[in-house]
Amino acid sequence: MNMTNATPHQGCSERWEQVSAAKAAQLVRILEHQEDNYYTARPIAFDAQGATEPSGADDITVVNLAEMPEDGGKLPADVEAIALDTGGRWVIFVRPPSPLLMIAKVISALGDAAYSVREQVAIGAGTFADAGGVADVTACNLAELSLGPGSAVDTGSIVTVRGITDNGDPPVMRYVFDHPAYAKYLD
Repeated sequence: MNMTNATPHQGCSERWEQVSAAKAAQLVRILEHQEDNYYTARPIAFDAQGATEPSGADDITVVNLAEMPEDGGKLPADVEAIALDTGGRWVIFVRPPSPLLMIAKVISALGDAAYSVREQVAIGAGTFADAGGVADVTACNLAELSLGPGSAVDTGSIVTVRGITDNGDPPVMRYVFDHPAYAKYLD
């Protein structure tokens, strides 16, 4: 599924503004995960056109302080960051991406609060079209789980769907939305 609204990994260099004043800092590109929250990185620099390129052949080990060591490291290769020398140990602070979020159209009800949904793209003020090259996914309406039988959301409804990973091994992406299908109105 093409998740056009996924937020990429984000660096938090503003957290290091005061700390880095007296420390050495350099731009790096992650090459590979080592273990825990340790990565192999290569120093980079900006070329004349503003793109980054390797600036040396010596790789360094960096520690990502935005990840807990026991989480196993989730940064992919080619993420770029500012590394700070903290007494001989290079540290970075790069948060993992935020949860996936997309606008979707309800295609069909599958029963038990489950729906087939299709990602949408905005084509004008309040108008949407199917995103190209995407497959329908199954999403669960959280509002229906404890409020009654499923299949209460109309086909064609536009909803905001969030992707979350479950605790399986390996983890599987699950999709949910929260549409108030059983709202009651007073006279």
